[in-house]
Amino acid sequence: MKTKFLHLIVIILLFSVYDSYSQEIDTSSTSNLFELSLEDLMNIEIVSAVRQNQNITDAPSIVSVITEKQIKERGYLSVDEALNSIAGLDIITDHYQPNLGIRGINGGLRSWSRLVKVMVDGQSISFRSGSDNYLDASLIPIEAIEKIEIIRGPNSALYGKNAFLGVVNIITKSGSNLEKASISHFIASLNENTSFGLSSIWGGKKNNIDFIFASSYSQLDQSGLIPQNVPGSSVYSNLNKSQKNESNPLSVYTKLRYEKENIGTIVFDMNQQLINSYAEFLDWGTLTHNNRISLFNSYERLTYSKDVFENLYSSFSVTHSTGKPSKKEIFDTDSDPSVWVERDIGYTGYDVSGSVSYFIDDINNFALGIDYTTDAHDHQKYYTVNNNGVRTLNPGGTEGIKNFNNLGVYLQMIFNAGEFFNINYLSNLTLTAGYRFDYHNIYGDVLTYRLAAVYRLANQLSTKLMYGTSFNAPSPVQLYSNYITPGGLVGNPALKPEKAKTWEWALMGKIIDNVNFNTNIFYTEIDDKIEYLLPYGQVSNITAENVSNIYSAGIEAELNASLFHNTAYVNYSYQKSILEKTDPLLEKIRVNTALYPSHMIKFGDIYHLPEYFLNINLEGKFISSRIASDQNNFIYDPINYSTNRYSLDSYFILDLTISSTNIEIFENSTTKISLKIQNLLNSKFYYPGFNNYDIPGLGRAIYVRFTQYI
Repeated sequence: MKTKFLHLIVIILLFSVYDSYSQEIDTSSTSNLFELSLEDLMNIEIVSAVRQNQNITDAPSIVSVITEKQIKERGYLSVDEALNSIAGLDIITDHYQPNLGIRGINGGLRSWSRLVKVMVDGQSISFRSGSDNYLDASLIPIEAIEKIEIIRGPNSALYGKNAFLGVVNIITKSGSNLEKASISHFIASLNENTSFGLSSIWGGKKNNIDFIFASSYSQLDQSGLIPQNVPGSSVYSNLNKSQKNESNPLSVYTKLRYEKENIGTIVFDMNQQLINSYAEFLDWGTLTHNNRISLFNSYERLTYSKDVFENLYSSFSVTHSTGKPSKKEIFDTDSDPSVWVERDIGYTGYDVSGSVSYFIDDINNFALGIDYTTDAHDHQKYYTVNNNGVRTLNPGGTEGIKNFNNLGVYLQMIFNAGEFFNINYLSNLTLTAGYRFDYHNIYGDVLTYRLAAVYRLANQLSTKLMYGTSFNAPSPVQLYSNYITPGGLVGNPALKPEKAKTWEWALMGKIIDNVNFNTNIFYTEIDDKIEYLLPYGQVSNITAENVSNIYSAGIEAELNASLFHNTAYVNYSYQKSILEKTDPLLEKIRVNTALYPSHMIKFGDIYHLPEYFLNINLEGKFISSRIASDQNNFIYDPINYSTNRYSLDSYFILDLTISSTNIEIFENSTTKISLKIQNLLNSKFYYPGFNNYDIPGLGRAIYVRFTQYI
């Protein structure tokens, strides 16, 4: 299968080159199209750091940006692929959903990226019942993304709960900046299984109306993966392979914008996700070949904004969100086909928010905002079902309060004394302060704040000093769920929010004309970290408890360069995280956090060949060893599992993407063809698992993608 794919792409690319030579195209202008402008990267405007447009050099946060151009040239097919190139972020997967860890900390068992707040144009997109963020191709069609802004560090002072250790804000395109409509499809070989995907985007602007529509669907088959046993165990052999390990992510996004000076701006946007996976490597039903998680998650939002006066800007929005399983969902915890598990879960939510911003001048301003969220939850309940259709409620859990209500008020001030008082020697220093008060009907009051000072050392060189607090609210699933299987995870209504405080210092700017950098050091303290207590002694089920504190420190460094026909990046992150908790036998202990590597090196280089109408992109990642999960270490050593722990091996992954620049195969339209080989060296590696095995990584995978611009 792989050989056929390679033969096919060679033929296609040769045809592309031949066809391109037959066209009268100025290769110098083609080259300029693909040169990465470091000047643009240094001056790119972001909105996530302070909820308003701001130069990235002046932003009072540690910010990285992935642009539309980088997404295209590197061949990313989903948001998690793009995020995995950023310093300080680590993604593991159970082949159901990616699980994003950040700065030495991973959420662990069934976390699915709940340590960060993921948004689309400022709107949270989590599945609110579990606070899960689905980062695969179901999140949003990749073609709809203009850029991804990643903030590492606390942001609850602006965004409230769950902007805990970071924020990912996906900024979407508008119809006016969409160059052309397009249809893309790919065929792929994943673990020698055929897969495919289809996506489209179209839009435009007419008079005062701007619109965009995008959709994507994939059928991915990763069958044939073999789990790795916990050391000393022999539960699984080479005959134990995943079967029908398929996922079918579907995403639809649309945005309609009306703008008129005397009326203001009205925006309606909608995002729908369908998560559909056979989930062979989840902790409660490994390799049963009959699991299927199928969830629908969506929001619809209406936003109105207007300049009330010359310097006063106002905005108001109303959002409806909903999420629930489809009837296709099934949980199978063993090989007995006559008995299985079903669940009831779902939510309906409404968000109302408003803000006003007053700009004293180009820099000095303050903003006041208020938001109210109400979610009605059908709390997670698992039922055992037999062939006769009899449903029996599994034990554990509590009924719980169904309505979750949160009122948040925030105030933010940006102050530059030099600009305000016309004092030249202070003109390069900008101070930012933000405060937010959240009141929740279940977990009570939380006050968060942040302070930042940004000093411009030169035109494109700045240093930043920041301090902030944040919190992560317990999800309804963590509070009230019953268990899937005896001994499994149950909810705990007594959970409190996790709280963090973070100090950061950064230096970023341009070294020379063709090289820029961004480096920072951080220190974070987390109180009341939620850990899953194992069924030991008097505890009969895995239970979530606020039992630990974490102390995490590290350094992150990024370098971008543009030389000749190359645009390259390299980043390095080191993190040291200590977990402090009380052990049933050893009393208070201090150990390194599990699941997260200490060292990560990521790099990439795009080589542009304008004379051949080709781009060649090579990306690599070195991930150092990491400690296995507590659940697996409990199996490895049931007595001393807190301190006698095993680690997973380090690994190195290399990806290659070869893509044509836009060529004219069909009259009056352009085509882009690309070949992507993930894990080019076919490296063997494993992610941490949570039930007597570790999860195999995917071997060499080959994608051939065709994009037709209309």
